[in-house]
Amino acid sequence: ADYGARLGDDRLDLPALLALDAVWAARGDRFDGRFDSATTWWEAVRQIALAGRAQPFLQGGRLRVVRDGPVSTPVMLFSERNIVSGSFAIDFTLPSEATADAVDVGIFDAGIWAPRRIRAALPGSTAERPVKTDLFGVTGADHALREGLYQAAANRYRREVVSFETEMEGYIPSIGDLIAIQHSM
Repeated sequence: ADYGARLGDDRLDLPALLALDAVWAARGDRFDGRFDSATTWWEAVRQIALAGRAQPFLQGGRLRVVRDGPVSTPVMLFSERNIVSGSFAIDFTLPSEATADAVDVGIFDAGIWAPRRIRAALPGSTAERPVKTDLFGVTGADHALREGLYQAAANRYRREVVSFETEMEGYIPSIGDLIAIQHSM
């Protein structure tokens, strides 16, 4: 009753949280943060989930948390039959000289009990143009390096954004679900 924004257990996706806990425990991902200034409940939950490469969202009145990771089975196929005509677009973000090629992750390191930055660079990167990011609640260097490499890989490889409009079929997939797209473009 005192935690969870006073949401009852029926409004929390407890089986999914239990499954995520197993993933996080196996990887050694932890959130060890202390909220010592005023913040919203939603922002606090968002920061806690971010430490595990996840994001919270409300769906159908239930709080759900989804972690970004590999998914192999699409839950829905969108084609020209259920995509609103004229709404389909593909945007490509091309790298430039200003594009970050590494990530400097700021954490409070539990081993030395002080703030520090850990540089994460993918193989083949010169790491000359790092972007700085902070991971509140992450206190392990290995954890910070994994998350920094993930962010660097997302920056390098996730450069194609597909957008479209659909009708009621759009309510079938959820955030984090894999969908298949078949389109003449």
